[in-house]
Amino acid sequence: MKAFVFVVVVLLAACDRQPAQPLNAPAAATTTPVVRPNEIEIGKDNDTSMKPVKKPINVKLKRSFKGEYSWDIVGTDVKEMIKTNRELQNEFPN
Repeated sequence: MKAFVFVVVVLLAACDRQPAQPLNAPAAATTTPVVRPNEIEIGKDNDTSMKPVKKPINVKLKRSFKGEYSWDIVGTDVKEMIKTNRELQNEFPN
């Protein structure tokens, strides 16, 4: 029984192999195209060209002796600074 299973496994493994090419046959075409110096294409990477770089917003949080909070916001994006200010006002109401 073991010999029968061994023979079946060997036959199945042999069937999956591709036939060998003759020695004089030309090589199969490769999937990479041939690049000629005059035909080089250069394209932009969409991920890097479409995303603007965000500059950081720095927040310096201060607490007075009375327990009141204040902050200084420094940055270049005004919309982000206003958004951060609103979030801080909601978090630390006076």
